Amino acid sequence: MHVKAKLLTILLSFGLLLHTSGCQISPSKEDIDLQDPIQLNIWLTAGSGLEPLIAEYQLQHPELEIHIQTSTSTQLPAKLQTSFAAGYSSPDVAAIDISYLDRFKQFPDYFYNLTTFGANDLKNQFLSWKWQEVLGNDFIFGLPTDIGPYAMLYRTDIFALSGLPTKPEEVAKRIQTWDQFLKAGTRVHEATGKAFVNDLENLYLTLLRQSKLQYYSPTSQELIIGNNPAVKGAWDFAIQALKLNLSAGIAVDTQRWGAGLLNGDFAVMLCPAWMIDHIKSSAPTASGLWNVTTIPGNSANRGGSVLTLPRTGSHPEESFALIRWLTEPAQQLISFKSEGAFPSTPEIYDDPEIHNLSDPYFPNSEVGRVLSTAAQEVVPTYYGPHHADVETNMLEYLTKAEQGKLDPEQAWSLAIQVVQKIDTSFR
Repeated sequence: MHVKAKLLTILLSFGLLLHTSGCQISPSKEDIDLQDPIQLNIWLTAGSGLEPLIAEYQLQHPELEIHIQTSTSTQLPAKLQTSFAAGYSSPDVAAIDISYLDRFKQFPDYFYNLTTFGANDLKNQFLSWKWQEVLGNDFIFGLPTDIGPYAMLYRTDIFALSGLPTKPEEVAKRIQTWDQFLKAGTRVHEATGKAFVNDLENLYLTLLRQSKLQYYSPTSQELIIGNNPAVKGAWDFAIQALKLNLSAGIAVDTQRWGAGLLNGDFAVMLCPAWMIDHIKSSAPTASGLWNVTTIPGNSANRGGSVLTLPRTGSHPEESFALIRWLTEPAQQLISFKSEGAFPSTPEIYDDPEIHNLSDPYFPNSEVGRVLSTAAQEVVPTYYGPHHADVETNMLEYLTKAEQGKLDPEQAWSLAIQVVQKIDTSFR
């Protein structure tokens, strides 16, 4: 299929183009007299936390006038593909969520290869697995920003009532495997009547992110959902938890979730780093009730973005200078301290601001150490060209099974059928 035709086909999968918010970071008063400042247009995902840093960069560079548009992590790829397919100007810098990056790697002609600007020299600045995610056929698609290494949050009071240990290191020792996770959950449910996890979606995603392969083959780009045991294994494990009554059926970032965090409707949250601030803001009065330790099995990552330079941008040199500065360790540390965005630059993990980080919300915990250790142990994961669409469908049918709308086996069968249709529609 012709590249532009393929882009249009993919674009149709997004439906209508969604509205976005925009803002402009204006130069200081002293810079108003500058003639014809260079206009840089930056597209960010909402919640990236990069706006304050960009404002600081603007102050340092009065020759620039930086404009920011924010969109959700799903809206931004749709906007970007619209601009590519329609042929009108796209931004100078575009942040792409990692779950969509492999989709855009199919169209390298629409992006600057950052090797042109010396990005190879930055390789050792980033975690090796994270750097691997931005590569493709001698092409560097972008520079990594934040990441989402996992931790396991647990209610110390519910664990105590269930006869489980409550100190982080003892919990980690007690729940090292997923079988031990289920046993602990069963114990909690039998002792207190409480659920163990908030919902099946969060459980499924955690297990699946521990796998190198998700829904697509990294070599053929073909859908392998029926041949990858990690997918069916994560699904079956979630269904097993359902049958043991270990799920509260409460979705993240809902009003019920905030109440559940406070009331102890579930004992555990499997939590990527960025979700910690969601928990604290959703249930501020639950401070002191939760603690932090490692997840069972191997480490995993969920989320994070990459800053790319679309070829239709007008100022690649200035744009690269900006994203290079934004992703430097010093700036990533600032973003972590102010916005909670966990850095992809391991050289600062020994900084006291991270390594010695404790949080009164989680008494006597070592949040920084848990997350930085997890970040360095992540297994490189291949997402594939249509990962986000496939996963949205899988989660929809898993939720139907959780809600009793479909039998689990029927839900799996229907999910696979729909996924195959989704994949075929892109080809």
